[in-house]
Amino acid sequence: MYRILHTADWHLGKMLGDFSREEEHAAFLDFLLETIRTNDINALLIAGDIFDSANPPQSAVAMYYNFLSQLQRIRECQVIVIAGNHDSPSHIDAPKQLLKHLNTHVVGHLPENIEELLIALPNQENPQVIVAAVPFLRDRDLRTGQSGQSSADIQAVMTQSIADCYRRTVNAVITDKNVPIIAMGHLTVAGSSASDSEREIHIGGLGALTADRFPSEFCYVALGHLHRPQRCGKQDHIRYSGSPIPLSFSEATDKKELVLLEIDATGELKRISIPITPSRQLLVIESSSNEIESILAELAKNPSPNPLPLWVEINIINPTPGENIAAKISSLTEKTHYKVIRIVAKKTSPLPSLSTDLMIEHQQIDELLSRPSDIFDMRVAQELGISVEQQISLKQTFARLLTIHQGE
Repeated sequence: MYRILHTADWHLGKMLGDFSREEEHAAFLDFLLETIRTNDINALLIAGDIFDSANPPQSAVAMYYNFLSQLQRIRECQVIVIAGNHDSPSHIDAPKQLLKHLNTHVVGHLPENIEELLIALPNQENPQVIVAAVPFLRDRDLRTGQSGQSSADIQAVMTQSIADCYRRTVNAVITDKNVPIIAMGHLTVAGSSASDSEREIHIGGLGALTADRFPSEFCYVALGHLHRPQRCGKQDHIRYSGSPIPLSFSEATDKKELVLLEIDATGELKRISIPITPSRQLLVIESSSNEIESILAELAKNPSPNPLPLWVEINIINPTPGENIAAKISSLTEKTHYKVIRIVAKKTSPLPSLSTDLMIEHQQIDELLSRPSDIFDMRVAQELGISVEQQISLKQTFARLLTIHQGE
């Protein structure tokens, strides 16, 4: 039995607001190493977006290389990494020769010779599976954007170019054995479910491929880019593994997973989902400003079962204008086991009309206009998602700008 794990979209170096995800990534990588050891995994496929940016922080780079090094110390496991749209292809490709000594194959750029995308596992002499490791295909790889093309023309060219790339990899497979072929890719498959943490891959979504455009010769297509685990086009063998941790609050209720592929001696493939044990829970609370105190008090009574503190996003429905809800929530959660990361105002109804006693007379307006700092202070007080410290900083910055403006 040959065992392969499919994962993607680690986004090492990712932040959630001002907060690092490093602890969560470290916990996931420990979980991944243990999963590889206990399940006798022969190969690991990482389908793009290893990093969150083309120029990741050094701590994220160190985490990546430390993982690859630790993996080879516990088990001789092949690793195949393709670049995603967040990754720098050159950054992924640069250590290619060195990483071969760690049983790691990396593909950052689309090579001129398509055969370079084909990786036989465990080796070329006795292949049990062939992997077509296709990286994220950038616009220059797809030869688009000729003068006079409509958006429909560009879409047709892009999707055809992507489909042709996969067809050429299949045509390049030369073997006299019935070896299963697995494809890797980092792209959008039309009709799939996205979260709000993905960056649009091609302008206007013009590069979205339908699931039926993948060649039928692939026994499995290991995809990256979308962060929710899912099959594509109702075809179980074409799948996104999803991100290993929730990368935004829109993924708070998602169940994260690894995909285990078992290939027997006849080439038959079996797919198994391995749930990822979460190290931190994300929680979204929707409440009116009147009810938030009791909700937060109840939350404080129920500590999270996860090893890392709970992170919370609070959506205040139809907040009262001028209410400093951020300061109120800050005082309510000062010594709790959870941390409020984000406060969002959600308006589900039009703002009420000003009552007579709140109407501002023309004389008052003229008076206010002569005091721009007071107007700015009133506006800052209406913002729910900023702390008291941020309010003070904004007011100080405005005062400096006003001084500069009045001095001109």
